[in-house]
Amino acid sequence: MNINIIEKTLFSILQYATMENNFIMPDENSLINLSSDMFGHFNLKVTSDTMNLNYKHKKLCFILLDGLGWNIYKKTGINFDNEIKGTSLFPSTTSNVLSSIFLNKYPGEHGINGYLVYVKELGAIINILGYTSSASYIRDSMEKAYPVNKIFNFDSKINQLNNAGIKTINIIPAFINNTSFSNLIYGSNNYTDAYSNLFHSFYALDNDLKKDYDFITYYLPYIDQTAHKLGPYNEYTVENARYILTELYKIIKKHDDYDFIITADHGHIEVDNIIDLSRDNKLDDLTLIPPYGDARSIFFNYSDELYDYLDNSYNNLLLIKKNDELYKKLFGKIDEKIIKKLPELIGISKNNDIYHYPLNQRKYEMKGGHSGLLKDEMEIPILKL
Repeated sequence: MNINIIEKTLFSILQYATMENNFIMPDENSLINLSSDMFGHFNLKVTSDTMNLNYKHKKLCFILLDGLGWNIYKKTGINFDNEIKGTSLFPSTTSNVLSSIFLNKYPGEHGINGYLVYVKELGAIINILGYTSSASYIRDSMEKAYPVNKIFNFDSKINQLNNAGIKTINIIPAFINNTSFSNLIYGSNNYTDAYSNLFHSFYALDNDLKKDYDFITYYLPYIDQTAHKLGPYNEYTVENARYILTELYKIIKKHDDYDFIITADHGHIEVDNIIDLSRDNKLDDLTLIPPYGDARSIFFNYSDELYDYLDNSYNNLLLIKKNDELYKKLFGKIDEKIIKKLPELIGISKNNDIYHYPLNQRKYEMKGGHSGLLKDEMEIPILKL
């Protein structure tokens, strides 16, 4: 049989498998395309096709509301004239998506793919957002041992904008200001305006829009925090999102010399069950390092025995090996220098369950979850104002 026919047949089977599991794949309106659209607007070299949003002004403000899935957005009852149902990236989790947006690289090009990342240079599973041990949370505790930019040696697009003479400001929570991860994605020359609470963030945005910056980024974590604690469909989660969108709209209407983009890194599913993988003694025996990654996209070191065991024991995990065609499709472009940092085996939750392997004694409770490929976690709004 012709090789092309085999490849097309395999691709059709993979497409059917993902559709059968109600999976949503990143498409031409994914966040990497939005990233390329924004940075291409300032004539930087970009990694993907753009979305052709046709900005009216030179100046651009990018608003990222963590956790505002399309499902939560539509529940608010607020409708913007120029709304696009976009898609997150895989895994649909903050560390992966923020890295993809601000580095303008596909997940397979940067390798910062989970809440927990195995870093060979440190010989440990790391909470990448805090750049600290997953067992003992002390923010940036690994920086002195091995600076994060030595492991993930990338040039932020924000850095490139500043070096090109384009005036930027990043409005972010004070608790992540000047951290290893923030400096990685915003660049070593980043300029930040750190806020202490929601109302302070509104003030900072309104005030910075008056200062003639060319590119403003604004990151807000509060919808995500509420959705995790209460679930995406809880009335307080929805009201939180509605209030934030309403207040942002009031600010936006005061500044007609900017184009605005409002979007999210991912959505949330309503969690059914929390499966504690540490209780599986057989799994412990078969793994060299504990499972890592995220709650709905779990990463493993590969062995034939482990694959067979997972396949027989966890029916609601779709298992994908590094040499599978779907693996490449999920991560987009794969850099040969980064491929060794990518997980050998991935388990993606087919339903609303999340998977947990505790690496500390903290109690794990979650009513909203993400990082997989289901509709509610993958579909996000892209709003142009």
